[in-house]
Amino acid sequence: MRSAMKQAPDQTCILRREDSGPALVFGLTWFALVGSHVAAMARTRARQLKATHYVAGGLRAAAGGCARLGRGTRRGDLHAAAQAYAQLHAEGSVCSVLALPDGRHWLVAAQDGAVMSRGDHVYASREAAEQALRALQAQRPALRLIDDAALLDLISRSLDAGSRLLPVDTRWGSLPWPVRACALGAALFLLVPQAWERWRVYRAPAPSASDPVAARQAALDAWRESVRIHTPEDLKHLTQSLYRIPLALRGWTLQRISCKPQSQDWQCAAHYARARSQATFEAFSAAAPQGLKAEFEALDRSVLRWRVQGASTTLAKVSLPRRPAQAFLGNLQRTFPAFSEIRLGLPVEPAAVNQRGPGAAGLPGLRTRTLSVSGPLRSFGVLALHSTVASWSSFTLSIDAGRPSALAGSVLLAQLQGTVYELH
Repeated sequence: MRSAMKQAPDQTCILRREDSGPALVFGLTWFALVGSHVAAMARTRARQLKATHYVAGGLRAAAGGCARLGRGTRRGDLHAAAQAYAQLHAEGSVCSVLALPDGRHWLVAAQDGAVMSRGDHVYASREAAEQALRALQAQRPALRLIDDAALLDLISRSLDAGSRLLPVDTRWGSLPWPVRACALGAALFLLVPQAWERWRVYRAPAPSASDPVAARQAALDAWRESVRIHTPEDLKHLTQSLYRIPLALRGWTLQRISCKPQSQDWQCAAHYARARSQATFEAFSAAAPQGLKAEFEALDRSVLRWRVQGASTTLAKVSLPRRPAQAFLGNLQRTFPAFSEIRLGLPVEPAAVNQRGPGAAGLPGLRTRTLSVSGPLRSFGVLALHSTVASWSSFTLSIDAGRPSALAGSVLLAQLQGTVYELH
């Protein structure tokens, strides 16, 4: 199979065939899924991570993966290589290091048909990939190594609908076309007369901006004021609130916890599954800890909701470091053994301020990096974030009762997603 490798944003690699057949995508972001609607949960998480494509799969365990692909790389039939690998090895825990056509090496690992959270990475050399493999095997001794040079070709020949990457539809795009047509018609009916009147009043051409630097600075200041920044105390209060949540409550068992920021506070929900035949929502609600609101979700699902007050501020009110603070990077490197995964993205300029008009030189350049931290809940106590400016998008906690306890492994596995800001 002759092919060509292309690089997409966020270190995602795409292997395309010259015969325009299905393309393989490497280096997705993977996360565990708990529940009965794994596809919907994977699509929701992908939308939260601002991804363009997603996939979900697994047998006894389920996992979802997502990637943010550039417009020029989205064409054709795209498949998640790691998911195709997992489908070929649906029993037990397996891993491999495979050479890619461009000289790089791919580390892949799966368990019971589901890709592991650290099981889809591309490395510049085989040595780097094998070093990461040894670290993964140290955490999961049951991993069985499969060393087969023809495995990549086998994956390419066994692609099916289960490994296909699906686009993350917007909420507008998911509506039926008659609903969208009616909404557009109503909008045009209301807006066209107003637009006509405004055109009549302001038909004279607008004067050009006399000071483009000041205009851009004003737009930058307004955007910074709209970006919510979380302090280290916010994360501390959030994690402390989780220790109040019972793992079991009157015949109901905790499955996962999800927290999202809203305005200055965190809104959290603990999802429980009915574990005993005599368990009722009435008993569940009566036993709920003080300050938590019990809600009925389904006959076998109940939820506890609570709010964590934050001390959030805005991007306009904080001092940004120039490039990643050395103390911040050093802390991530020192604490990495206590986590199952830490991903710090490449710096990008936000689209909101990517407007370099005439005279814009001299203004401070703002950059962002995505940050994803996964590991045992206890490890977040050593994650020092005082030397960085961060805006968090989600904090989740999943329960894996069968997972052995280790430095980077625990029954309580948490994941923190967000963005850090810097100047250059």
